[in-house]
Amino acid sequence: MRIVIVGGGAIGRIFGSSLVRGGNEITLIDIDQKTLGALREKGIGLVDGNGEHPDDALSYPVQALPSADSLISADLVLLLVKSQATMAAVKDVAHLICDSCPLLCIQTGLGNFEVASKIVPAKHILLGITFMSGTALSEARVRKGGLGKTYIGELDGTFSKRLENIHQVFNRSGIECQMAKRIIGRLWCKVITYSAINPVSAILQVPNGSLTSKMESITLMKRLLDEGREVAQAHSIELVYPDLYELLFDACTASTNNLSSMLQDILNEVPTEIDAQNGAICRYADEYGISVPTHRTMVELIKLIECWKPGVEQS
Repeated sequence: MRIVIVGGGAIGRIFGSSLVRGGNEITLIDIDQKTLGALREKGIGLVDGNGEHPDDALSYPVQALPSADSLISADLVLLLVKSQATMAAVKDVAHLICDSCPLLCIQTGLGNFEVASKIVPAKHILLGITFMSGTALSEARVRKGGLGKTYIGELDGTFSKRLENIHQVFNRSGIECQMAKRIIGRLWCKVITYSAINPVSAILQVPNGSLTSKMESITLMKRLLDEGREVAQAHSIELVYPDLYELLFDACTASTNNLSSMLQDILNEVPTEIDAQNGAICRYADEYGISVPTHRTMVELIKLIECWKPGVEQS
């Protein structure tokens, strides 16, 4: 399958290396010139999460481009960018999206489908979530973290032929994938869960696994889960996972040594996805007048960290 991956971050590299290993033709789109140069020279360097030295990374060749302008056609476009980059990314690949080339959005945030559907027809869009994780080690290398499942689905809940094809390709490539009838419910479950994990890990600057080692952080995350669940229920979202506490503990355990994406962003001094996660929950809460004080505090704290850069003397 000819697959265009938009987004060369940690998850983009994990998907890319797996799909290359599965015999697919991969083009990776990213706007960072250093990343593109490293990918062209060395390919994706995948380091196993079991303590391998970064120099022992296995290399997977991909075509690396700054945009999709030169591409004429593809079989699948996989969107793996941050939520704030969704509009620009979808515009870049819009000419590829058609009946024979769907857009599969695998992102952690609410509102990405709505943004994408303003640019390409909604009927061409699939949604997905992944519980895989990884940490970028350099411009081209990535250390694989948690080996969680990936879920993909049609908005109407049907198991279409195109969904089945992608499901088969992913599993053949070593990506544990499952088709989901209630993909919106799964997306909300993940956003609620990671809106508890991400900001707390970023503020404390600890790996995910450390969050469940202290009762204080567990209590804080449970409060975030409870507020998020109340918002989802108000919007009649059917949450697929009945026990979000268990999902949170499982996610932290599966990525024990992994740094959350939000913490990686803070350390790299780049914008986080706080607006598409906790910020989105706050916006949905406002529609029903629901109080979500813990989520609002997380948004305020992360935005302070983004602009203040703790540890750096301010003038």
